[in-house]
Amino acid sequence: MRFVPLAVLMTALTMPVQADENAGLKTYGAQYKAYVRGILIANIDVRFELPVNGYHLSASARAAGFGRLFSSSSAQTHSYGAIHDGAFEPQNVRIAWQQGEEIKQSEIGYENGAPASFRSDYLLPPERKPKVAVDLSMVGTGTNDPFLAMLGQISDGDLASVCAAPKRLFDGRRLANLVPKATQTLQSDEHRFDVTGAVLECQTKWQPVAGYSEESMQNAEEFDLIVITYARIDGTDFAAPVQAVTDTRYGRFKIKAKQFFESVPPQIEP
Repeated sequence: MRFVPLAVLMTALTMPVQADENAGLKTYGAQYKAYVRGILIANIDVRFELPVNGYHLSASARAAGFGRLFSSSSAQTHSYGAIHDGAFEPQNVRIAWQQGEEIKQSEIGYENGAPASFRSDYLLPPERKPKVAVDLSMVGTGTNDPFLAMLGQISDGDLASVCAAPKRLFDGRRLANLVPKATQTLQSDEHRFDVTGAVLECQTKWQPVAGYSEESMQNAEEFDLIVITYARIDGTDFAAPVQAVTDTRYGRFKIKAKQFFESVPPQIEP
């Protein structure tokens, strides 16, 4: 693909809210920073919109700090759909990433909450070819894309419910399970995170199912637990990570909220 600024491309893919659809819309913005061994490598901006009975989650990640010495890449994702009984029902996921002057795109289409189509102009290199390919027709409902999976539903006002059940993660090619276990809840006077109210710490295990390379499948048991600390997004029944930490072959990897989800003006199209 010829060079087009990624921000311009993703703006074209985004669907701004029409002015007459603004009733009841809640919009939140957050900023995260990613570190390896305490060294900044990326910035991530997140926007979470809640129109009536629906959602739109967008994220933009770009190399930062020490990471810019090795990469100028950036990525953006948009996920939107309906909310039924507090649960997400995805309708479409669009992902674009830029390396130098080249942009690649992927898109997942859904029918009744189940993946029904996938297209991508990114070809996997031989070493990343899956040992067991994903049969799209067998994925079914109840999956989350990688960014939507970071959010959790709070049931009956209990923050611990965010980590009460496994999640199924699907990015169009790869299917995995995320198995969480709540370890402790810290009240506002027991933690140092810049959020209002309690936080919940969960240990999460990643379990690949299909679509991964043979090496990834063989090494799955060696992956360390991911320790995720959640807080409630104010005014909603959803929670998001304040921090996520895991150990990798490159050292400790950490994502931490610089600005947790705060109310921001919606993007309105006249």
